[in-house]
Amino acid sequence: MIPFTSRTSVISIADSVDDELVAVLGPDTAILWQIDRGPQTPTIRVARTDGTIVAAVLTTRRPATAATKIANAWRDATTVGSDAALSELVAEVVADAMLRDDVAVKWQSRDELTPPESAGFIPLRTPYRSAAGTEGVHGFVRWLRPIRHAEPPYYSQTSTFTCGAVTALLASEMRGTGGFVVGGHLRDQEIDFWRRSSNFPACEPIGLAVALRESFPDAAGTSPVEVFLDTDGPVLLESYSERFDRSFREELQANSLQRAQHSDIAVHRERVSVETIAARLEAGELALLLLNIEPMFGYPVPHWVLAHAAGDGIVVIDDPWISATWGETWVDSHELPIMLGELDRMLAWGDSDYRGVVFIRRP
Repeated sequence: MIPFTSRTSVISIADSVDDELVAVLGPDTAILWQIDRGPQTPTIRVARTDGTIVAAVLTTRRPATAATKIANAWRDATTVGSDAALSELVAEVVADAMLRDDVAVKWQSRDELTPPESAGFIPLRTPYRSAAGTEGVHGFVRWLRPIRHAEPPYYSQTSTFTCGAVTALLASEMRGTGGFVVGGHLRDQEIDFWRRSSNFPACEPIGLAVALRESFPDAAGTSPVEVFLDTDGPVLLESYSERFDRSFREELQANSLQRAQHSDIAVHRERVSVETIAARLEAGELALLLLNIEPMFGYPVPHWVLAHAAGDGIVVIDDPWISATWGETWVDSHELPIMLGELDRMLAWGDSDYRGVVFIRRP
């Protein structure tokens, strides 16, 4: 069920956008409004003049996050007052987001329609051309709770298994000691880093930290990389029951630990709290976080994201995964705020709910 609202009434519509809205949008545009949004709950608002729809917005919101996205916006450019009507709808979206205690409202556009100047949105930087959802879409954001930080670059993983490599490369770029090399073949760089950090196919925390540290040109002893993993045994092997499938991965993890112990990487076996993570982010560090994405997407999968800012009980991440089949674009995954309580719930994996975090100090 999609809630369809105007300024005066609420009408429930089953399965799809109604014929009235399809008629004003046109069939080609209406397709974009009818995409299956998966676990997100789309809401459509319309404004009418003399009973005729003159403006409409469709919003979505990824579960377990604190951002609302205006996924589609339309106004009848031939009708006087349609710009003002659209501005009023956007103001309603912002007001509802504030009531939900959201931290940001985003706007994505596939055409020339941009946020009203009075709405307080600022443009997001263009992402790297990578996976589906990074091209042909412009992004804007209005922060409802300002969190001072530098906007990171965005790259979407082009394979289902390269999230760890992508987050590490983006962290390197933010740190100023590597990352994606513009002008080169970006996907080759993504796969190459994955091969150096992989436990085949996952990147476990210590192996990822070792590959990241070895990619930095800093002199030995500066300790820019630190790992918290609150278990002594091998990790991310829950799905492997065959002896060989487990044993060779266990051996690779043992080798990664040995390499870490012979470097300046600190490996801690205690559980780090989300409050500590937030404090270190506020102090200027970066963090790679091993999440269980089930609260966001409805199915359990271990997944790496880059946390790059925090404040006021919020951590801001960049998620390299775009669920394009559910209508997501890079605007959903970039500059994504999460409440500490939700982060605490997601930051665990395996039968023992172990927590893997890799901290990166900037020079």
